[in-house]
Amino acid sequence: MRMKIAIAAVLALALPLFAQEPSFSGTVGMDFRFAPDTPLSVDAAFTLTMDVGKGGMKSTTILSLTGLEAEHLWMWLDFEGITLKTGLTFDPCFSRWTLALSGGCCPFFLGGWFFLGNLAPACQPPDYTIGLILDFGVGGEPGFLARSLVGFGVTDLSFLIDEDPWTDVTLVPGWYFEEALLHFAWTGDCWRLYTTWSFTYAGLGFGELGVSYRFLQPVVELGATLRLDSSFALDWVKLYLGVTVDPVSLYSATAFDFSGLLWQEIGIKIQFSQVLIYSATQFDLSGLRWFRVGFELKF
Repeated sequence: MRMKIAIAAVLALALPLFAQEPSFSGTVGMDFRFAPDTPLSVDAAFTLTMDVGKGGMKSTTILSLTGLEAEHLWMWLDFEGITLKTGLTFDPCFSRWTLALSGGCCPFFLGGWFFLGNLAPACQPPDYTIGLILDFGVGGEPGFLARSLVGFGVTDLSFLIDEDPWTDVTLVPGWYFEEALLHFAWTGDCWRLYTTWSFTYAGLGFGELGVSYRFLQPVVELGATLRLDSSFALDWVKLYLGVTVDPVSLYSATAFDFSGLLWQEIGIKIQFSQVLIYSATQFDLSGLRWFRVGFELKF
């Protein structure tokens, strides 16, 4: 009932804002991922995003060979620098409700995420839990950025940094401190330096240091990332090379440790007019790990 009231409230607030701002835009896309695991993994994500004035919505439907895997629905409103978001996730039965509020006064920003989640297997008797993320930062990119994320009953906070569409934060049982993430970055015209540190109740989770340099003519980006484990020992190193010659962008990312190659990823993007086509392939010494291909159309 509370979820229905929250969604109804958001829609009620959205209607007058939509009426004030008749502008309309959005994207529609498909992302297909193939992984030769055991069993075989084939997933397709269909995404529709619409921005109407000061509000919008996003729907992502994930399908596999067995049928519907998940549905993610987001709605948001912007109030002069303050953003209210609410989202529902089904897998295919109810899995999570999210309510987020963020905003600030330059150069500071503050955000909060509240989760009501179901830890039970899909469509089994529910096992509810709640989670909370506090987000505080100063600055922004380009320039200097400092950000702190603290999760209670929530892990995998790095998703809010990398924003990988195939990952998400994870809810765990209990209403306790689980993870803190500190992220610092400095971005200039050509250079980008950053460091990210994750802490749990047991101590350091991981540390990450990264640097990249961008040549402007032609556009070439070189980067390196170093990951440390909880004992401050080297976990892995990643090297990145990207080249853009409009309308084509190519990149290669290679990760390795003291034992040798961990994985190699190669990708391509083609952007023309309002259409983006892309693909990426990742493999290791044993063969293909996964393959992705997709498109995005703006309107």
